[in-house]
Amino acid sequence: MVKKIQYLFVLIAVFALVAGFSLHKGKGGSIRTVVIDAGHGGLDPGCKGAANNEKDVALAVALKLGKLIEENLKDVKVIYTRTTDIFVSLEDRAQIANKAKADLFISIHCNAAGKPVMVKDKKTGKKRKKMYKNKKGKMVVVETTNPIPFGTETYVMGIKNEEGKMKVAARENSVILLEEDYEKKYGGFDPDSQESYIIMSNYTSAYVIQSANLAVKIQDEYTKKAGRIDKGVHRQSIWVLWRTSMPSILTELGFLTNPLEEQFLASEKGQEYLAKSIFRGLRKYKDDIEGNKQEYNDDIEKQNPLENENLKAGNLPNQKTPNEEDEEEEEKEVKKPEEKKEIPVNTNTVEIKSEEKKEKVNDGRYVEIELKKADSLKLKATADSLQAKEIADKFKREKELKEKEQLELKEKELTAAKEKAQKELREKEAAAKEKLEREQKEKEAKEAANSLTVAVKAEKSAIVFKVLFASSDVKLNLKQEKFKDIVNGSFYKAKEIYKYTSGNFALMKDASAHQNALREKGFKDCFVIAMKNGERMDVAEAKKETGQ
Repeated sequence: MVKKIQYLFVLIAVFALVAGFSLHKGKGGSIRTVVIDAGHGGLDPGCKGAANNEKDVALAVALKLGKLIEENLKDVKVIYTRTTDIFVSLEDRAQIANKAKADLFISIHCNAAGKPVMVKDKKTGKKRKKMYKNKKGKMVVVETTNPIPFGTETYVMGIKNEEGKMKVAARENSVILLEEDYEKKYGGFDPDSQESYIIMSNYTSAYVIQSANLAVKIQDEYTKKAGRIDKGVHRQSIWVLWRTSMPSILTELGFLTNPLEEQFLASEKGQEYLAKSIFRGLRKYKDDIEGNKQEYNDDIEKQNPLENENLKAGNLPNQKTPNEEDEEEEEKEVKKPEEKKEIPVNTNTVEIKSEEKKEKVNDGRYVEIELKKADSLKLKATADSLQAKEIADKFKREKELKEKEQLELKEKELTAAKEKAQKELREKEAAAKEKLEREQKEKEAKEAANSLTVAVKAEKSAIVFKVLFASSDVKLNLKQEKFKDIVNGSFYKAKEIYKYTSGNFALMKDASAHQNALREKGFKDCFVIAMKNGERMDVAEAKKETGQ
């Protein structure tokens, strides 16, 4: 009875949310706005590999995809839910797309695989799954990392949850629990509750067919060029797909828990191939929607196909988990999840009978197997098929070495840039100094030319400038020690007074300089006068006549 009441309460709350947003009707069969959603971020790292987090890989591919769209589809506007390592709630991601009235919503994620830890029951002696009680008092299976699964898969919002895929929905929706007010914000939706997913699965998306069309095209491109194993298109109740009112997909780029695939996902080359695969799928979908029949011959389309690293190492898409005997633990009382255990690679021989022409994988597709013998083909673990821990450690060492090399390169580039800047500064200072000296010389030459012109004029007009330093009613002996600083001393007589002068200058400025020098020597009252043909004249008139 309590369960039914809870179910009814969640049902009412969720349908209230459904009524709270309206469906976007599109823009006449054209793609003009695409929202790219890099999954997780900030305090939510998402899935974790040996050395990489989902949030970082998703963001790197999202930014590369956005750049491809902006550079090659000029009529399409790109909107990101995040461009840096920040936390964005699921509801906010959906509302970013709804408010922008986007034509497509593409959410980018990475996958992870786990498997139950088996313990031997002390009472029965039989093996069973290890369990622990979570904070809500619910018994949950203890899982450890499963390094075997690999491949890409894409999700759309469907009317029915596919069997075996609920873990994906629970994982992608679990970020809701990181928000303080999630119960109010999400209308009572509980990512750990089966009832919540039953309600969501009863809601039929108006865009599921278009979403699936896009998803299939992207999955095909993953396989053709990026060398990914196609794990298919699936339907699932994922909040961010449910709340977006336009064709929407959530694509899982690969498994970070598979060491070889993690290395591909974290590499620049791998991220470029994945971004271009999504872009090609999007471009084909856009052409279909808009009725364009066009073939492309650009570098994006001519990208060389890759060989899958796991297939190259001898791993098969549907390879079984190592024997449960290897995973068995002694039964202990557990109150919280154990640390992730190291998973040994299965070294048992896998035998394929000659009657088996095809190996079926989870999504219904087939992988052809070439039989080398009529009776059977024995696939053994090779040197390439290293144990998960060895691969992870190797990858971690390579990453640390790469980071060290990048740091050294950055330091060299910084030093070179600093030296270049210093050299440029020295060159600029030398050029400025040279320019200043040149301008000074030019100025001095000009002044000298002007002085010469003035001197010539002064000479022609017989005008000279002198410094009058003393007046006396008797003659003075200019050879006395006190007159030692007098230059070209002379006098003229005005009435009965002897006027004594120093210097004989064509230029007023030279006379003024001599005046300053004499004042420093003690002749405080000296001043400049002008003489023409031995007669004193007005200084201002003298300057005018000589052009000074």
